[in-house]
Amino acid sequence: MNISQLEDVSSVDVYFICQMIDNIAREPFPYLRNIEDIFGDASSQALTRSYPKFTALHVFIEEVISSVIWEKASSRMETLENGLWVDHLFEANNINMDFDEWRGGVAFGCSIGEYLTFLSEEGFIDQVCEKVSKQVFYILFSNRKTLSSFSSMIRGYVLNAAPSFSPEKFAANGRLKRTRIPSWARGAVFHRDKGRCVLCKTDLTRLFSQKEKIHYDHIVPLALGGMNCVTNLQLTCENCNLRKGSRNTDTSFEYEVWYNY
Repeated sequence: MNISQLEDVSSVDVYFICQMIDNIAREPFPYLRNIEDIFGDASSQALTRSYPKFTALHVFIEEVISSVIWEKASSRMETLENGLWVDHLFEANNINMDFDEWRGGVAFGCSIGEYLTFLSEEGFIDQVCEKVSKQVFYILFSNRKTLSSFSSMIRGYVLNAAPSFSPEKFAANGRLKRTRIPSWARGAVFHRDKGRCVLCKTDLTRLFSQKEKIHYDHIVPLALGGMNCVTNLQLTCENCNLRKGSRNTDTSFEYEVWYNY
């Protein structure tokens, strides 16, 4: 691996954010208004993009982080005993920004609200949200249960909203057109799924047998509103893929342990 592919991962609240994303994906009802703001109407066009590297899940993670930054700051308007959450994220991700230093350099007594407005206008919030979203994605991409829940959560926007804004991306039957899977996406999914069919565990590395064919299966089928996205792919053998068909969202929630206990 080229050293340029390696990035630091902060431990500051990354798993807290992972848990939030997973909870929302599995139980989205309380957050429907927020989800609508992110993927509703014209924004649904983003869900029709073919294998973007910065996926809809990245976008969703960014929006969740941003909303928590503002919510946590709002709850601390009266006291800064433990500092601002956004400043903790800045420090953990080597972004040189801090409320106390900013306030001293601008005008003593400036409010947290003014600070957040400054951070937003100058791009600092976007910067930290992008950095942390990649770290959260790194963790969540290995969890097909979360990926399946996320794709299921937004499939209604793919089927019901996106066709109005990107009709050329859809077939006559109303489903998103199938597109070629790029090599980087195939490589990521093959590596994540350890070269095995996620449903029956058949070895698909072809090191010992040329018989088995590799299939890159949409976890949520295109017929059910699935996306052409690396987050919606899994490795299966031919038999399991044909058995799963286009009306089934089966995946495996098992993982391979690092060693025997």
